[in-house]
Amino acid sequence: MTSQYKKFTKLIAKWPIDNNKAERDLGKFIRDKVKAAFEGGNSKNLDSELCTRQLSSLNKIADNHYRNKYKRIHDSSATGLSSEECNLVLSSEVLQYLKEENKGFFKNIFKKD
Repeated sequence: MTSQYKKFTKLIAKWPIDNNKAERDLGKFIRDKVKAAFEGGNSKNLDSELCTRQLSSLNKIADNHYRNKYKRIHDSSATGLSSEECNLVLSSEVLQYLKEENKGFFKNIFKKD
């Protein structure tokens, strides 16, 4: 299992952390899962075949395997936004703002006079 741990640490090094997403970041999630899986005596109970498949899949995502294999014609999404605009809209600050706006909206609707 130590060889798989080394492979997972190499994978983690390739995966950036997006500080704009705080607790919703995939890189942070993967780091936490790897830490929990290999921490203490837990690594003895791991299924090596499953670890190998997960490592292979995550490496393909980190290396943009399918992005390079299936080139995109357009740089926009279904919403018509660019990737930078999508990242901005999904940031924690914008989501918090929208959450606060919705509270105010629903508060006004259900306000008892």
